[in-house]
Amino acid sequence: MELTNLERGDGISHVALAGKLDIAGLHEVDVPFHGLTAAQQRPAIIDLSGLDYIASLGMGMLISCARSLERRGAPMVLYGARGPVDEALRATAIDQIITMVDSEAAAVQAVS
Repeated sequence: MELTNLERGDGISHVALAGKLDIAGLHEVDVPFHGLTAAQQRPAIIDLSGLDYIASLGMGMLISCARSLERRGAPMVLYGARGPVDEALRATAIDQIITMVDSEAAAVQAVS
């Protein structure tokens, strides 16, 4: 599991997740992900285009950070989810909790 902090310089946190966000992957990225998103208390966009699999625990991590940011008035937007990851997120209605869009540009527009 890989987590990449993509520096933007515009006040938006930008994080990319790649690999499998299963229990092992969650243990690798949970604390750093919270540090780069919820702890920053600013809008966040999350690139899921490199994510091959997401388990319920990974979904919980996304929801936890999104809700923490929401309480501080900062939105989180997911983008680039594809195939089974997109299907899993929509089947569990994550898209009703966290905005999901197709591209980075749409994500930036959604948090601006």
